Amino acid sequence: VGALAVASMIGLPPFAGFVAKEAGLEALAHGGTVRDMVLLGVVALGSVLTVAYGARLWWGAFATKPAVLAADDTVHADGVATSTPIAHAEPGEQPAAITHPSLWLVAPAGVLALGGLGVGLLPTLGENLLGPYAATYPTGELSHLVLFPGVTATGLLALVVLAAGFALFLVRDKVERWQAAPPHPVSADRVYRRGMRRLDELAADVTGLVQRGSLPSYLGIILLTFVVAVGVPLLTSTSFPSRVRPYDELAQVVFAAVVVVSAVLVARARRRLKAAILLGVGGYAMAGLFLLGGAPDLALTQVLVETVTLVVFVLAMRRLPPYFSVRPLAASRWLRLALGVAAGLVVGGIALVAPSARVATPVASSFAEEAVTWGGGTNVVNVTLVDIRAWDTVGEISVLLVAATGIASLVFVHRRTGVIFRESDAPPDRAVWGGDDDPTASLRRPVDTTTAQVRATTSRDRLWLRAGRTLAPYRRSVIFEVVVRLVFRTMIVYSVYLMFSGHNAPGGGFAAGLVTGIALTVRYLAGGRYELGEAAPVQPGTLLGAGLFVAAGTGIAGMLAGRPVLTSWVLTWHAPVLGEVHLVTSLFFDVGVYLVVVGLVLDILRTMGAELDRRAEVGIDPPFEKVTSGRSDD
Repeated sequence: VGALAVASMIGLPPFAGFVAKEAGLEALAHGGTVRDMVLLGVVALGSVLTVAYGARLWWGAFATKPAVLAADDTVHADGVATSTPIAHAEPGEQPAAITHPSLWLVAPAGVLALGGLGVGLLPTLGENLLGPYAATYPTGELSHLVLFPGVTATGLLALVVLAAGFALFLVRDKVERWQAAPPHPVSADRVYRRGMRRLDELAADVTGLVQRGSLPSYLGIILLTFVVAVGVPLLTSTSFPSRVRPYDELAQVVFAAVVVVSAVLVARARRRLKAAILLGVGGYAMAGLFLLGGAPDLALTQVLVETVTLVVFVLAMRRLPPYFSVRPLAASRWLRLALGVAAGLVVGGIALVAPSARVATPVASSFAEEAVTWGGGTNVVNVTLVDIRAWDTVGEISVLLVAATGIASLVFVHRRTGVIFRESDAPPDRAVWGGDDDPTASLRRPVDTTTAQVRATTSRDRLWLRAGRTLAPYRRSVIFEVVVRLVFRTMIVYSVYLMFSGHNAPGGGFAAGLVTGIALTVRYLAGGRYELGEAAPVQPGTLLGAGLFVAAGTGIAGMLAGRPVLTSWVLTWHAPVLGEVHLVTSLFFDVGVYLVVVGLVLDILRTMGAELDRRAEVGIDPPFEKVTSGRSDD
C-alpha cells in the first residue's frame, strides 16, 4: 500500500499522479504569460524534488540494506534478508512484539492507493467522477485527462522531471555531503524553534494581561472592544434620523425612568441581594415597556425569566459574601463610569441608525402572512420560534442543555446526576436545619409521620405539603405551605394551557416551561429538598435529553415524509364532543422546548438548591450566615 501511494505521489506512470501532473504542466504551458512560465519552472523543480525524496522514502522503507542489518536479521544464500521485528525495551522488561496493522486500519489507505492506479489506467473514470465538481469553476479551453498525451512538450517535461528526480536520488550520498559541508551559523531549525518560543512567550504575556481572573476586567475588555469597533464607525454614519419621537405615551416614560433609576442603584449597591432585587425591578419594568409596545408574548416571557433569574441569584448568593468586595480607587471608578456610559450611547446610536440604514425589505415583513399560511397560527412570535426559524430554536435549546450541564458540573464533580431526595429517605430522628430537634414537632400539634398513618388521618390532620414535616418547625411557614398547595396545581394547569394556546395566543413551550419551573421552585422553597423530590421525582438530565430528542425528532419526521426538515402540517378534524379540532404538528416541537426548560430549572434547583442544602447541613460548605465578608458602607 505504501509503495503504491509513493508511486502515485511522485507521478510515476501509469498512476493518477502522472496523469494529474501532466495535466497541470499542460495547463501552465498553454498560459503563454511570463507568470505562467515562471510557475511552470517552479512546479517542475518542485516535482523533481518530490520524485527524489519519494524514491528515497521508498528505498528507506522497503529496500534491503545489508550494511545496517540488526543482530537478529539473517541473510540467506540468495541474498534475501529476513528479520524478526522486536521493540526496544527498558532493562528488566520483556520486549513487546511489533504486530502488523489490522485490515480495518490498512483498508482506507489501500482503497486510495489502488484508486490512484485505477484512475491512472482509466483516466475517463476519474474525469467522470471529478468533472461535475470541476464544472463549478470557470474554465477556459476544454481539456480531458489522458494517460499518454503523445509526444508533446509537456509530456517530455514530465519524463524529464522523473529522470532528474531519480538521478538526484542516485547521487543522494553526494548531495547529503554537500548539504553538510558548508557551515550553518544560523540553521532554519533553530530559527523556527526560536520563533515559536517567542510566539509562545508573547501569547503568555497577552493572556496574562487580559485573562487575570477578574470578571470586571473581562467585562471591561469586551465593552471597550465593542465601543471602539462599533462606536468609531457610528460617529461617521450619515444614517441618523432627522427627527426622533421619544415616546408614544406617558406610561413609557414612567417605565423607562424605573429602568434608569434601578440601573443606577444597582451600580451603587454594595449588598449582593440588594443589587439582585434592583436588577429584577429593572427587568420587570422592561416587561412593562414590552407590553406597552404591543408585545404581550415578550412581556410574559420577560416576567417569567426575571422571576426564575431572581431565584437563581438568591440560591447562588447563599454561598457568597453578602457584600461585594472593596470598591476600586476613585480613578478606576471614573474609568468604569465612562466606559459604561460610552457603551450605552453606542447601543442607543445603533438603535437610531439601524432602521434608517436598511436598504432591503425586512425579512419579518412577511412573517404575519406566513405565520397563518404556512405555520397555521396567528401568534407570529410563537410561529416564528417553532416553525419559521425553528432551526435557531433548536440551537438555543441546545445551549440551554449545555448551560444546565455546566451548572451541574460546578456542584457534582464526579458524576452528572444527583440523588433525588424523597420523603422516605429523610432521617426519622433529625429535622432538616433543625439540629437535634424532633422532626415530628409541628407548629400546632404533633402528627403521625409514617406514610400509612398520614394517609389514614382525616383531611383535617393531613399535611399541607407531603415532605413539609422534614423541615424544622421554626424553618416552616404555614401560610406559605397553604398558599403553595393551593396554587401549585393551578400553575401546572396554566403552564399546560400556555403550551397548547401559544400558537394563537401569548404563550408557547418556553413560557409554559418557565411557569412549571416556578411552580417547582415554590414547592422547594416551602418544603425543602425532600419536597422538591416529591414534586418532581425524575432526573433533570432525562427531561433535557427527552426535550431535545422530541424537538429534533419533529424535524426529522418532515424529512422522512420527503419534505424539508422541521416541516409542519396543519391537521383539522371534527371530534364528537369537542367539535372542530385544529392541530399543528409544530406543537410537538413546543413540547420539546417545554421539557428542556423544565429540565433546566429542575437542574438548577437540584444543584444550586437541594445539593448545596445537603452539603451545608452536613458541614461540607458553610451556610450563608457563617460566610465572612468585607462589609463596608452600603
